[in-house]
Amino acid sequence: MTMQPAPSTEPVLSGLHLAKAFSSGEIRATVLSDLSIEVYPGELTLISGPSGCGKSTLLSILSGLQKPDQGSVRALGESLLELSPRGLEGFRLRHTGFVFQGFNLFPALNAREQVELPLTYLKLGKAEARARALAALDEVGLSARAHLRPAQLSGGEKQRVAIARAIAKRPQLLFADEPTSALDAANGQIIVDMLHAIARTHQATVLCVSHDPRVAAHADRVLVMEDGCILSDRRASRPERHPT
Repeated sequence: MTMQPAPSTEPVLSGLHLAKAFSSGEIRATVLSDLSIEVYPGELTLISGPSGCGKSTLLSILSGLQKPDQGSVRALGESLLELSPRGLEGFRLRHTGFVFQGFNLFPALNAREQVELPLTYLKLGKAEARARALAALDEVGLSARAHLRPAQLSGGEKQRVAIARAIAKRPQLLFADEPTSALDAANGQIIVDMLHAIARTHQATVLCVSHDPRVAAHADRVLVMEDGCILSDRRASRPERHPT
C-alpha cells in the first residue's frame, strides 16, 4: 500500500501495529492484523470497505471503546491503553463525540434536552449548557424544532440532533459509525455535508466508518480496508484555500 503525503500538521490520533481477534467456540477470527493509522485535524477521514473487514472494530479501538489484543493508540498526546477505566471515561467525555447509525436518542426528551444531557456531565452551569445546546441545534438547522421529541422528527432530523449533541461538547475528536445508512439520499447528503463542515469550522478530527459513496465523494481522505488491513490511502485533490 502506498501512503499518501500527510498534511503539514501533526496527527492527533494514531494506532500502531493494531491487532484484534474474536473467538467463538474453537473458531478464532482475526479482525485487525498489524494495522497502523494516523489521522489529522480539520479533515473528514473515511474508513470504507466490505462488511466484516474490521472497520467498525478499528473505529471502536481508536475511540477507546475497545482494547486491541496488541498495539498502541495515542489520541491528543495521551496513550489510551495506559489510562485507567475512569481516566479513559473522562477522556472520552471531555474530548470525543459519537454519531451512530441508530441515533441513540431518548424518547422522552426533546431535541434541546437530548443535546443538553451530556453537558451536565461536564458540570456546566444550566444557562451555559442551554446556550451551547441551542447553538449546536442552530448549527445543524434545527433551532426551530428544539422542543420536539424524537417521535415528532424525521430520520434525518434525528441524526442532526445526534450531531448537535456530539458537537455541543466541542470535541476535538468526532467518531461516526455508518451515520447515513438509515437515511434516504437527500438526508444522507445533508449529514455528509455537515460532517465535512464540522471538520473545517471546528478544526475537529472527524473519523467516519461508512460504505456510502456519498461520504467517499466528500471525504478529504479515504482509507479502504479489507481483511483487517488497509489496502489504499487516498487524499482528495482540493484547490488550495486562502484566508479571506
